[in-house]
Amino acid sequence: MTALALDGPRHLAGPVTTDDGAEIAVYAHGDPHAPVTVLLCHGWTTSARDWRPHIDALTRPRQGFPAVRAISYDQRGHGRSTRGGAALDMALLGGDLGQVIEQAVRDDSGVVVLGHSMGGMAIQQLAARQPTLFGARVTAVGLVSTCLNEVAEGLTVPADRPGAAVRRLTRARQRLADGLMRSPRSARTVHRLLTGPLSHPSSAPLWRAVLGAGPHTETVREGARAFRDIPAMAIAEFYAALTTHDCAGRLGALARVPVRILVGALDCVTPPAQARRLAADIPGAVLQTVPGQGHDLPYERPVLVVETVHALLREMSSRSLPGDLALSAAGAR
Repeated sequence: MTALALDGPRHLAGPVTTDDGAEIAVYAHGDPHAPVTVLLCHGWTTSARDWRPHIDALTRPRQGFPAVRAISYDQRGHGRSTRGGAALDMALLGGDLGQVIEQAVRDDSGVVVLGHSMGGMAIQQLAARQPTLFGARVTAVGLVSTCLNEVAEGLTVPADRPGAAVRRLTRARQRLADGLMRSPRSARTVHRLLTGPLSHPSSAPLWRAVLGAGPHTETVREGARAFRDIPAMAIAEFYAALTTHDCAGRLGALARVPVRILVGALDCVTPPAQARRLAADIPGAVLQTVPGQGHDLPYERPVLVVETVHALLREMSSRSLPGDLALSAAGAR
């Protein structure tokens, strides 16, 4: 594969080509011989570049921890990755993640996978479809601001609404997704509002629906810029795919590895109730609810996300690990 130097130790190390012809842009960072790889999966409408502060911290030497290789990638249809020809659903994104692991990560490297929102759903889909990877190639998992199922519920329904209201609003959100898919004009209108001035009276409520409450002024601006880079119909298509995600009862493979779940207490997209449901579905998972944060948690609190990865590395060192990783972790202590 060719490699293009970007910002020093960061390289474009791809693409990974999928069975349906999508080209997934993969970026490698840090020591290529490190015994541990941290693989970062971004969410809907963002891209690999949003992991830059996390990658800078993870690839910096830290006493007591093995060296880390960081790999990020653009989900299909985002960033530099192409859309491909297959019908879009969340299982497809799980398959993409599996191919990135197979083609871009050394066979002898332990792999920590961490995903935000849609990226966390891709990890779940991979665990449901290829369970043998977990405990073998994948040795720890971080799930940040993500859902087990019923994504449309999280996107519209406050946590204190009764069940009947939840069902009505969930159906309404699904109808909205279907409408956006059928009507390019509607999709373009929503796209224009979300990428326009944040002071616009229609923009602010939409962004609160996307990110929830919390101190996210700068991340909202970044989000608006990111939306501009993605075609309106692609955003609508991915949103419709998100509403089909359901891994309830299918995550037994994750019990084989350390799992940590983070959620913002003010997240109305993937709310704390969803995080609790996810934790209950994964035996041994550790759940942390972060006060004062919304759905933009990884970008508002990058240090917390990095510390979560380090906590997973500590847990890995106490379990049965691949040979080189076990020796490196033991030598670091």
